[in-house]
Amino acid sequence: MWQEEAAKLLSEEIETLLSPLSGVDNLCDIVKEALIKARRGSSVEAKCPWTLVPLMVSDAISGHYEQTVPAAAAIQFFKAAAEVFDDIEDADSSDSLASRYGLAAATNAASTLVILAEKAIARLKGRGVADNSIIRILDTINSYYTTACAGQHLDLCIKPETTISEETYLKITAMKSASQAECAFCIGALVADAQPQLIGLFSKFGYNLGMAAQIANDIQGVIRGTDILARKMTLPAIYALAQTDGKARTQLEAAFCGQSEAVPDPAQIRDLLFNIGAIHYSTLKMEFYRQNAIDALSEAEKNGTRIERLKLFLE
Repeated sequence: MWQEEAAKLLSEEIETLLSPLSGVDNLCDIVKEALIKARRGSSVEAKCPWTLVPLMVSDAISGHYEQTVPAAAAIQFFKAAAEVFDDIEDADSSDSLASRYGLAAATNAASTLVILAEKAIARLKGRGVADNSIIRILDTINSYYTTACAGQHLDLCIKPETTISEETYLKITAMKSASQAECAFCIGALVADAQPQLIGLFSKFGYNLGMAAQIANDIQGVIRGTDILARKMTLPAIYALAQTDGKARTQLEAAFCGQSEAVPDPAQIRDLLFNIGAIHYSTLKMEFYRQNAIDALSEAEKNGTRIERLKLFLE
């Protein structure tokens, strides 16, 4: 019941923010499509939608969440814009807005999403949030997304044929992916006017959850074979390349470093990664970040936070 009510309030807020676009041919539809695409991909989405994170955090701390609805909308708009820009820059998806509607239309939609996010933050005033708090929330969101943009730049600077280190991979993942998860949890605590220690704990929870989620995606990308076909240099491939030589390394370089025009065999490469121990290592790394998230949430509970709903992100 709580989830349905929160989702309804958030949906109504987003529709209000989108209303100025209703008379513009296709733009509103394209922006809505970007929002829908940005919600996909979480393994716990059915139980606990990521879109509701700021609302869940505020409710866990203060016992109410209505004042956080505009901030949650802003996070959705920013996340959707980031994914559209990412697709434009990578130019590797036939299902992207840029592929379907053209580069210009996709760029304009992403820019619109950023502007709508700023408008959403301004609407916190109508929810009783003080001006100085709104400025702090705006600055915090912009800081996190500046970090995400910097991480994207580092990622774009890596040449397809380059083998990167685990340290570089983790740095880019922290900046590009985990920062966005950290932002959502931090903002929920900020709007709830939590104490600095509690804000820090939720930031830590979000960061570690974001890192664990990305590594889990890496593992699934190998198991499904999609990341192998796309030649994505994710943690399992990075670990395997660092641990092997001879024939095995030659096979991995051909698959992931663009040294062969032949399409890699997903089953063969997947088996190789399992045999080298890359999947096991990546799973241990994922569990390391997951445990850090558990520890942060446990500390938040000791500070009076109700964590029942937030535990769903750890399942």
